[in-house]
Amino acid sequence: MGGYLKRHEQFVNEALEKKEDVDWEWLKEYHKTQIQFLQHERLIHLLVTLAFALFFLATVLFATSFEKPVILLVSLLVLVLLVPYIAHYYKLENGVQRWYELYNKIDEICRKKE
Repeated sequence: MGGYLKRHEQFVNEALEKKEDVDWEWLKEYHKTQIQFLQHERLIHLLVTLAFALFFLATVLFATSFEKPVILLVSLLVLVLLVPYIAHYYKLENGVQRWYELYNKIDEICRKKE
């Protein structure tokens, strides 16, 4: 996903730097579609991250409530999976924020062309 973010961002930045021979309306719609794809990806990862976080909390609470320290091993394993999910979601969130800025730049150019 990181490569996809970088490639698309580079494509849009090159078009913004070039500023000639660009169909701005097409680029605006294409970029908007890519943002929608990324928003969907972000939503799915948010749900998975929240599920892992809730499962982590549930296992910790279970282990402490019923005095079963063995369950803390399960909590540790879930935590090991949760940390990369949080990092990945963080990258997606930052990518969407950058893409919003790019969209606004394209939109500004489109409005100047009218």
